[in-house]
Amino acid sequence: MGYVRFTIQIDCEDVEPSRIIPHIHGEIFDYPEEGSGEELGQKIGRLNAYLVQRSRAVNDGASLFDAMDSIDQSVHDCYAALFEEPTVEWGEAVEKLYGVEIGQEDVLFLDSIELEPKHRGKGIGPQAVQELIATFASSGIALVACKPFPLQYSQWNADDEEHKRKREQPGFEEKRIADFARVTKVWTDLGFRKLPNDSGFYTYAPQFSRQPDLPRVPRGRRRTGKTLKVAK
Repeated sequence: MGYVRFTIQIDCEDVEPSRIIPHIHGEIFDYPEEGSGEELGQKIGRLNAYLVQRSRAVNDGASLFDAMDSIDQSVHDCYAALFEEPTVEWGEAVEKLYGVEIGQEDVLFLDSIELEPKHRGKGIGPQAVQELIATFASSGIALVACKPFPLQYSQWNADDEEHKRKREQPGFEEKRIADFARVTKVWTDLGFRKLPNDSGFYTYAPQFSRQPDLPRVPRGRRRTGKTLKVAK
């Protein structure tokens, strides 16, 4: 991987609840061709994340629930997975996974990461995620959250005839399960752990040198991810 260029857009006059959840846009570039004189190479991917300023919500007297609910469904789902509605307190799943050791700081929510097809499977995605965490979660971040999800399945359960035909094709379900498991493994290898609820969210605590142990899978069963919109 060459470079990741991060952009944060903040409206200084914004009074909407979402002002405490700034959007982070990342552009992933390959190295420029030797002798080209260009600073950046070809754009090969993108990522989207949100800085959930939990502490600012408390200081401003703002509703974290309203802020995250006002952006889109994926950000709302992140709130529902992590927090006790409608408060800023950690939910039962977070407390069960991390205990009382988890801090009261902010959250970095990685909503999606996507690479151009020919650049997938080369370890670029994990590198970009590591740079995102190193840049924005070095201090003041209690958790990094994501929801592993292969992008090619974003509409896989739609009711239209085209998607119904795809689901009926021989081997579709076996391939879907394998693809979800492969993407989930990328995140567990980075240290992310699945929350013990049905949200499908995985979290990583930057302040811990050792993340919680993964649950043991009974012999004969495979660990698969139910659902970060990800393309590798």
